[in-house]
Amino acid sequence: MTQNDLLIEIKNLKTHFFTDEGIVRAVDGVDMEIYRNKTLCVVGESGCGKSITARSILQIVDPPGRVVEGEMLYHRRSENGQEEVIDLAALHPRSRLIRDIRGKDISMIFQEPMTSLNPVMTIGGQIAEAVRLHQKVSRRAALARAAEMLDLVRIPDVRRRLSEYPHQLSGGMRQRVMIAMA
Repeated sequence: MTQNDLLIEIKNLKTHFFTDEGIVRAVDGVDMEIYRNKTLCVVGESGCGKSITARSILQIVDPPGRVVEGEMLYHRRSENGQEEVIDLAALHPRSRLIRDIRGKDISMIFQEPMTSLNPVMTIGGQIAEAVRLHQKVSRRAALARAAEMLDLVRIPDVRRRLSEYPHQLSGGMRQRVMIAMA
């Protein structure tokens, strides 16, 4: 693999949680390279820091945790092919740039979709909201895109599913909805 294929480069990532009982070093010195169009599998025991590493990349670590050291270099390509390198660790979690990157360029699909899906909003409404957050399209166009995405993840009877709520879908379907939203 060439340097040109590098997507995310993590160097000495440390994410710690500052609790009343002391410091929990959830991620302590992780190095990793993620390449375009390649699959990377992160394996480990429960509680070893896999999810916290992913949350760190997206700058969505819940307090009292925070990234305390390291670089997370995102090699972003513009539409004209130019590359810029952004240190995600240096961005404020609520900055416009990281919000633009989240969902549009980098997404995370959580293991339990019921904690990520809004129980009082239809599936179609939730996917359309995600589409409109990152693309300047009408609600109608966003719903059409939502239908396309559900079809891509093989949700049967897409038109009906768009108007259903998360509790009306099976666990597997809810997981596929999360993939469609990503």
